[in-house]
Amino acid sequence: SPMSKRQVSGRDQYLSPGTKVGLPWEDADGTVELEVGVIVHCWLSSEIGSYDCYIAFFGREFPTGQPEERPYVLRYASTSLIEIVE
Repeated sequence: SPMSKRQVSGRDQYLSPGTKVGLPWEDADGTVELEVGVIVHCWLSSEIGSYDCYIAFFGREFPTGQPEERPYVLRYASTSLIEIVE
């Protein structure tokens, strides 16, 4: 079943741990790609004045079962993310 993507970019909101998200980025030829991941932790940051999150990223697709590679954890503001609703 294809995933539907709901744009939440631009909205400063708390994303609970376990929420599936995507980080959109544009490659050299202008194609928009999506790195997918799961929220690990989200908090209201006094440093940036909005919600900040740690996300475990898996690449372009979510794994089925145990991932072959360890996810990489990066930090992004919630306003940069797209919530993925399946």
